[in-house]
Amino acid sequence: MKIAICDDQEKHLDEAIAVTERYTLERPDSDITFEPFRHPEDLLRACEENGGYDIYILDIVMPDMNGITLGEKIRGLGFDGKIIYLTSSEEYSLAAFRVKAFDYLIKPLNEAAFFKTLDEAAEQIISKKDKHILVKSKSRSIKITYDSIVYAELSKRAVRYYLTKSKTVESVTLRIPFNEACADLLADYRFFMCSQSMIVNLDHITEIENDAVIFGNAYKVFLGEKTCRKLRSVWSEYLFEH
Repeated sequence: MKIAICDDQEKHLDEAIAVTERYTLERPDSDITFEPFRHPEDLLRACEENGGYDIYILDIVMPDMNGITLGEKIRGLGFDGKIIYLTSSEEYSLAAFRVKAFDYLIKPLNEAAFFKTLDEAAEQIISKKDKHILVKSKSRSIKITYDSIVYAELSKRAVRYYLTKSKTVESVTLRIPFNEACADLLADYRFFMCSQSMIVNLDHITEIENDAVIFGNAYKVFLGEKTCRKLRSVWSEYLFEH
């Protein structure tokens, strides 16, 4: 599990590093690494180069780019790791909701609360990473994790899976209806069938326009106004619950 910590103030950054280090030492059987950053731009550069982190521990009040904007940029790059905000003020709590923040902790850090939040985030991350489907294509069978699926659609009697990092995988010709072929995905709370031929991963949605859904910087799909209204309602409820 990879953790990124970003705080522009050295004192607070050192405190977050120390608490995170104690957390890792108390869990020697867990594969946990963490990397500190003083500047949001450095964290974004690392995300682009290394493929993102599982958990982002972010300060909110920073001079050049605040933590909410940083979270939006992380989401815009297509990374859906857990964002945990650390701040001395509660005024940004609603704004944190916009970037699907996992938690919002007030400084100075309460170690027990911080450990509990990390444990809960880790549990969800491990659970999500373990789930996968086996897709049989024309030449081979491919293991695809649920987390990597941005959306899936019916295409010429096959299922085409659109994945993170702009990759696609296409199944063999279906002999059963689309919804039956994707039954395992639909049984997972992250996936929603927004039309008879398309299933979306609600985790990867970053914006819903009047007639289109946007998945970070990777995909923009036009669906029509009626479908987008329905999807917006489902997505809002999903964000609130999860």
